[in-house]
Amino acid sequence: MIGEDGEKVVQNIIFALNMDSMADYLDGFNKKSTKAWEYLYRDYYTALCSYVYKIVGDESVSQDVVQDSLIGIWKADLHFSHMEKLTCYLYKAVYTNAIQYLRTERLHHTLLQSYGEEEVEISDQHFALIVQEELTRQLRLCIQELPEEQRKIIHLSLEGLSGKEIADKLGISIHTVKTQKNRSFKYLRSKLGGSFYLLFLLAGQNLPL
Repeated sequence: MIGEDGEKVVQNIIFALNMDSMADYLDGFNKKSTKAWEYLYRDYYTALCSYVYKIVGDESVSQDVVQDSLIGIWKADLHFSHMEKLTCYLYKAVYTNAIQYLRTERLHHTLLQSYGEEEVEISDQHFALIVQEELTRQLRLCIQELPEEQRKIIHLSLEGLSGKEIADKLGISIHTVKTQKNRSFKYLRSKLGGSFYLLFLLAGQNLPL
């Protein structure tokens, strides 16, 4: 299970969200607001599918597992007091259903044994995957908030293009690329805090101090 330390990790990750928006989001979720659930799908669905795919190794199955999990949560009488608790519950739910799928289908027997035969428990290794997906989700949301040119530059940079290649592709000067990239990093750093450095270092980016 996800312990107190795990919940603290998730709490640190989602600090980038606006507190008022978070409260409205959570209130809508608890009241089964259709709009809040649309936001839930928008913000979590892709990350949850990516996480489940690491367990089951099948994209279609991953989507089914996440879809069924979210439907189950919608039908259940659940209320959450904090976003970190909701986030932990979402990942625990899809994890549990992914393992149940493997058991039911009797697939990947060796992999199944590594997850345990009796109690579903999220190990430190698997919770690290949760953290990675959450960080990636937050980065993706923050990048979408950037102005169009900055957003294009960051996406191309994350794809591995050099400053010169980006400049050529977008038809702008290398100076503009550097300036806009630094502005983007400054904004993302303000939104993501220490997580910003971890994400971009993992992506192989050279960051301004």
